Amino acid sequence: MGVRNQDHRTRYKDISGSTVVAAGDNLSATLRVLVAGRTGYTIFVQRITVNVITDNAATLNFQDDASTPIVIAKTKASPGIGPILFEFGDEGRALTEAKDFELGNSAAGLAADVHWEGYQKATGTIVPSQI
Repeated sequence: MGVRNQDHRTRYKDISGSTVVAAGDNLSATLRVLVAGRTGYTIFVQRITVNVITDNAATLNFQDDASTPIVIAKTKASPGIGPILFEFGDEGRALTEAKDFELGNSAAGLAADVHWEGYQKATGTIVPSQI
């Protein structure tokens, strides 16, 4: 579970998950939504693990979908086969409130297993219809 202590587990929603990036996936124009944002909530990413299976001169980037996105992690081009770890601590890196957590790449060709850990917490005004 991405939320690492009891206080977080009882107060925040875990948004951890996994996805596969196939070598044929071109996410440069249409990014893949990993976690959908919610009005009045902010996504915090604590850790991202990228296990590169097929190397290529492409990057993977992790960001939100704000008009000026917050990019929280990006692999280098041709990162090499094996694991890459992005660690952001227990609090994690905050995305823009109410925005999606997304994955993109610079071009097709790189294949990887991706796992992320994090949580979503209320940070804005929430009306009952949004719960």
